[in-house]
Amino acid sequence: MAEFSRLVVPKAPRTVVEGQQQKESTFWRSYRSVATHRLQSPVFLKSYAPITHIHFSPSSPHRYVVTSGTRLQIYSPKTNRVVKTISRFKETAAGGEIRTDGKLCVAGDEGGLVQVFDINSRAILRTIRAHKQAVHTTKFSPGAGTQILTTSSDTTVRLFDLATSAELRTFSSHTDYVRTASFVPSNPSLVFSGGYDSTVRLWDARVPDSEGSGCVWVGRHGKPVDQILVGEQGTMAVSAGGPIMRVWDLLGASTSRSAGAGDSLDGGYDAAASTDDEVDTGTTYCLKALSNHQKAITSLCWAEAENGEKRVLSGGLDGLVKVYDPQENWRVRHTMRYGGQVMSLAVSPNNSHLVAGLSDGSLSIRTRVGVGRKAGVPVEKVTPTWDAMLAGMGFGGVSYSGKQAGEGLKATFEGETKVTKERRKKLTDWDRMLKNFRYGDALDSVLRKDVTPATTFALMEELIRRDGLPIALANRHDVSLEPVLSFLIKHVTDARYCTLAADVASVLIDIYTPTLGLSPLIDTLFSRLRRKLNEELAFHRELTQVQGALDMVFATSSMVSRA
Repeated sequence: MAEFSRLVVPKAPRTVVEGQQQKESTFWRSYRSVATHRLQSPVFLKSYAPITHIHFSPSSPHRYVVTSGTRLQIYSPKTNRVVKTISRFKETAAGGEIRTDGKLCVAGDEGGLVQVFDINSRAILRTIRAHKQAVHTTKFSPGAGTQILTTSSDTTVRLFDLATSAELRTFSSHTDYVRTASFVPSNPSLVFSGGYDSTVRLWDARVPDSEGSGCVWVGRHGKPVDQILVGEQGTMAVSAGGPIMRVWDLLGASTSRSAGAGDSLDGGYDAAASTDDEVDTGTTYCLKALSNHQKAITSLCWAEAENGEKRVLSGGLDGLVKVYDPQENWRVRHTMRYGGQVMSLAVSPNNSHLVAGLSDGSLSIRTRVGVGRKAGVPVEKVTPTWDAMLAGMGFGGVSYSGKQAGEGLKATFEGETKVTKERRKKLTDWDRMLKNFRYGDALDSVLRKDVTPATTFALMEELIRRDGLPIALANRHDVSLEPVLSFLIKHVTDARYCTLAADVASVLIDIYTPTLGLSPLIDTLFSRLRRKLNEELAFHRELTQVQGALDMVFATSSMVSRA
C-alpha cells in the first residue's frame, strides 16, 4: 500500500531582501543549545549571582571568563565546563577580561580594587588600589597588553602600567559614574568612554596634563550610557544607554577640528582644542539612532555573519538579542529571545560559541555544529564516561545525547555508531481527516483562525483534485456554512487566491441556490459576496480606463519625440 501523502502548502515567492533575511536568520538559528551535543552541559548553567560580564580570549583555544558575584570562572569552549575558578575578591567583581595571549586575566570589584591574575596558577600578579569607588570596566591594551584601562564610579577613567602598577594617566572630565570604556584598536593611545552623565567621550593619552584633560571630543547620548563598542578601524563607535543605541563617526569628530593640529585617529593631537570648553558637545557626529529594544540595553558585542561581514549584537533587559547589519543602514537582521533579562553577551572569535549571561544567574551557551570542521580544525573526540553510561541507562545524571534509556549504553560500546530511533512526523488534523475521506471535517479544520489562508486554499485545491469539494460543501446548515462564506468574502479579491476562491464560490452557488430565502444569515453573506465582487469588477474597469488613457499619452509623446 502506498504511503499517505501529507498536504503540501506552497510557499509564496520571496523577494531578494526577504531571501537575504531568511538566510541570515538561518545562520543565527544554527547556534544551538549545547544540550543537543553528546556529553555536553545543559542549556543553562546556573550561578549564584547575576552574570555581569563575559569575555573570550582572542587566542586559541578561546577560553572565556564569566564574571558572577565575587568569582571569575574560566570555561573551556570544548567542554563548556569550568576549568578554573578565581575567588580572590571579597566584594562583587566586575569586568573580567583575558589578555590577547590568553595567559593573564584582569578584573575589578565594588571596593575599587583591581587585580591581575595568572590564569594557569590563579596567582595574584598585580594589585591596584587607585580607585575610591566601584570599578566597572577593566581592559588590557591591544597587542602586547602592557597597559590596563579602568573605569569607576569615582567618575574617572585611568590607565595603568602593567609592569609596575603605576598610574599613567587619569581622565576626569565625566561628571557621573563611568560605566564603560574601550581602547580604540587602531590607536591604543585613544580611549572611548561612556558614563551616567549621558555623554560619550574620546580621550587622547598623548595630550600632556599641563595642556588639558585629554578629552578631545564629547557626544551627547541623551541617556545614561551602560555600554560602548568601538570598530576595529577606529572610525566608528556604538553607545548604548536606556533602550537607545547611537552610532558615532569618530573619524569625522576627530578631523573636524583645525587641520593644522594634525588631530586624527591615526596620530597627533590639538592641545588648544583639548579643553572641555572647546570640544564638540552635541550630536553632530551621530550617524544613526536606534531604538529596537523595549527596555535598557545592557550589552554589545561584535560578531561575524556567514558571509564574513561584521554584525553588532545587542542584549537588553527585555530578554532580546538583536543582530544589526552596519552595512545595510543598521537593519535588524535577526532577533533571539531568552528566558530572562540579558546582562552580558559575547561571541567567540571563531564564531563557534554564543554565550549570554542572565540576571537570574543563568549562563546560556549556544554552539554551532561543525564550525571547527569547516575551518580545518580537527573536532575533539569525546570519550564516553561511566556517568554518561549510567545517564543513558536511566540512572539519573546528565542526559546522554537525548537517547532513550539503554540506547546510550549501546552507543557507548559502538563508538562512532550513532544509534537513533526514527520518529515519524505526526499527521495534522486535516491530513488525518483526508486520509479517512472525511472531507467536510477536513475543510472545517482549516477554517480556524490559527490556520493560514495558504493552508486553507491548499486543502481546497486538494479537495478539487480528489473531486471531493462538492462533498465537503454539501449538506451544511447555516451555522456550518457561515465560516466558508466569511472566508471567501475575506479573500476572494486577493490576487494570490482569487481564481481558486471564485471556483469554490461557484460550487457553493450551484449547491445552495435552491435554499436561498430560508436563512437570513446565509442570504446576507451571499449578498456581501456579490457586492464585493461587483466592487472589484468596477475597480478593474476604472483601472482599465486609466491604463487606456496613459497608453494614449505615452503614444502621443513618443510621436512628438520622433518628430
